[in-house]
Amino acid sequence: MSDLRTTQAEPYAFPMMSQLDESHAADRAREAQLQAAFSEAIAKGAAEGIAQGRLEAQVQAQELLELSRCEGLERGHAEGLAEMREAAEALRDALAQFETQRAQIVSEAEAFCVDLALAIVARLVEADSVRSEFVLRSVKSGLKALAPENPSEVFLHPRDRKHLARAMKELPVQDDERLATGSARVEAGRLVVQSSIDEGFGLISSAVLELKANRHAAQRNHVDGGAHASDD
Repeated sequence: MSDLRTTQAEPYAFPMMSQLDESHAADRAREAQLQAAFSEAIAKGAAEGIAQGRLEAQVQAQELLELSRCEGLERGHAEGLAEMREAAEALRDALAQFETQRAQIVSEAEAFCVDLALAIVARLVEADSVRSEFVLRSVKSGLKALAPENPSEVFLHPRDRKHLARAMKELPVQDDERLATGSARVEAGRLVVQSSIDEGFGLISSAVLELKANRHAAQRNHVDGGAHASDD
């Protein structure tokens, strides 16, 4: 025969209130620990993020500062070169103007001196003593030019003959009112030598004035050429 045993279930015992309170307290403690750990993690992450952001901001600021410095140097260098070019151009223009003014002053001074010299000579030529001296020298030159022919007649204006009577007492001097004072005509047969202080002064004056005009034109061309060169 089989042995049948009957097993009786143990009666269920409900937890006591004190046990439930202890369980709830442990849960609250674990929850508090999790919350603290979570808050600490958040704080730590925020601090690390702020530090990382500050570092990146410093790096970017340094890069921007260096870039600005380089751009400033380049801009300053370019502006400095531009100012130097402007100063050099202004100096070159000033020198060109100075050269133009200098050439103009020199030209005006030369023209004034020439005109003054001609005016002085013109006044001297009008003096009787100067005209008589010219006649005496021109007669002597005429005699040399006609040599070995001896002069047959020497014609002078009466005023000149009067002043030169003693100096020409050995020559066949005759009056000729058609001659201007300061003029003489020496004849030796068919040979004639005639001179006039007025004609001589006129030739000299024309040559001097022509020379002055040529120099003025040359100086003007030089100034214009220099101005065109400075413009280029």
